[in-house]
Amino acid sequence: MNTRVRLLAALCGLLSAAVAAPALAADKGTCGVSGQALASPTITYDPFSPTGLTQVTIPLVLTRFGTGAAKTQTVNFVLTMPVGSPNYQILYNGSSILYTEGNTMGHPTINSQSSGEIYYNFGGASQPDQSTPFNLVVTVPANVDLSAGRPIDFDILYVCNGTGGMADVVTPSKLVSAIHIDVNVLSALQASYAGPPLDFGEVGDKTDADVAATPIERTGYVRVASSGPYSIEVASQNGYRMTFPGGNPAVSNQSLRYSATMLGQTRDPGDPSSITRICMRAGLTGSPPNQGILLPLDVSLLEGGQTKTPAPNYQDILTITVSPLAATTPGTTCP
Repeated sequence: MNTRVRLLAALCGLLSAAVAAPALAADKGTCGVSGQALASPTITYDPFSPTGLTQVTIPLVLTRFGTGAAKTQTVNFVLTMPVGSPNYQILYNGSSILYTEGNTMGHPTINSQSSGEIYYNFGGASQPDQSTPFNLVVTVPANVDLSAGRPIDFDILYVCNGTGGMADVVTPSKLVSAIHIDVNVLSALQASYAGPPLDFGEVGDKTDADVAATPIERTGYVRVASSGPYSIEVASQNGYRMTFPGGNPAVSNQSLRYSATMLGQTRDPGDPSSITRICMRAGLTGSPPNQGILLPLDVSLLEGGQTKTPAPNYQDILTITVSPLAATTPGTTCP
């Protein structure tokens, strides 16, 4: 095998010396741009605010593609967003330059300077590779499901001319997430209880055997909507024992034991510690006030009430604490 490799290499060398191949032009690539729109001072978006952002001016700076003398010379472009996107609005010189994908109304057109698209001439290869700023007027509606700590990204549809051997793009081409609108999305959160009362009903006639044979269980839900990660904690006031007013949860015939399960963790009098979890963002899907996700909370009675001190109500208090965290905090998918 080694001998064949050496012989083949020698033969190829003889052929290339005898027959000179024509020189091929180096590939200089195709023209194009990316962009960053940075607000100064930073603009903050609260996804739970009823007002959103209305006509905020943010300068956009383009950066052209290029290597050496081969660079983008001119570009025409519009911004695009997928069908079903929020009702964003981006204006330039009073005209919208943001379109729903597939419905750009004939834009962009190469070297056009008409409204409804942006045209820019970078000049020759020796000129700056970044454009002068374009003042975009941006509107973001309220209650958009944006992720904390991340910009708003848009695709661009563009045509362009190259210089220095760089190829033109004459058929509109798309660059995914090429334009970044730098809006500071807060790590915000809303949470509420969204279920029936966790009421086991009358259990004074139930024995422990009855409860074991026919479990008495109830389920409630905690609704969480958040733009960033969050922590959740469930704590029992009496260590997962219910008692009556003036009763002592530590006394057997004055308490009823139960268990609570949430986010895959179960606690009971044998392990009365809190349930804790750090979760990834819940999102803001749905319509106010029912945005977000529902986290089930299951409680199960562990003994009957037949031998307990008669009283109209046995109860415990479960405290559920849900807190927003910094956008960079790692978390798990909940539920």
